[in-house]
Amino acid sequence: MFDALKRLIDPDHVESDDARVLLAWAKAEGHAFKHVKGKTGGGHVVEAAAGWRAEWGSSQRPYIIGKELRFRAETGIPGDVQMILVSKVLAHTLESDVFSRFTNAMQTQIDNTLPDEMRWLAMHPSVRLPDESVLSRRFALFANAEPVMTHWLDADTVQALEEAATSWWSDSLVLVVTLNRGILTARMGGQPLENAQLKLVSALFAKLAARLQVVARLVG
Repeated sequence: MFDALKRLIDPDHVESDDARVLLAWAKAEGHAFKHVKGKTGGGHVVEAAAGWRAEWGSSQRPYIIGKELRFRAETGIPGDVQMILVSKVLAHTLESDVFSRFTNAMQTQIDNTLPDEMRWLAMHPSVRLPDESVLSRRFALFANAEPVMTHWLDADTVQALEEAATSWWSDSLVLVVTLNRGILTARMGGQPLENAQLKLVSALFAKLAARLQVVARLVG
């Protein structure tokens, strides 16, 4: 009852420093901020007028410890198109984990308990990124539909990714961008949250999602 009264008096009340950063960013950007209940403590959702949303709560992936921040957007891309974009450093770490699980269990097929994106590293071919670019030197793109990815990586998208790769998207940052069932998702660690990082990641995600929505109309 006490918690219900607190929400009635202060509907935007949050308990942690990270949640307060998320709330302040959402308000400053004009996004809607919502509380979400859950078995593991719940979390918060930020909804943008542009149609994408950010979810903050307990991690859903083994490679992210503690809280997780997810950006998600419907793209209209066919549901069977699968893609993962990740730094080569992180790709190597995830591939090593998959290989270790595979060999330790002496399995004959990829472990279906692994997250989709970890299995895709072994299942899907690598998509060639622009030559002589920071993107091609530091990042890897895997997909089962290269023509869709080629349309997606137009000059503006490549430039946005290049700017991220040369400024804030470091090798130490755990950030994984995937496309599955028509939904573009970016996952990253949710502790600690920083306003500047939220602005940078959300701006890049919005561009990536908007371009995929254009591609969906081209290939659809």
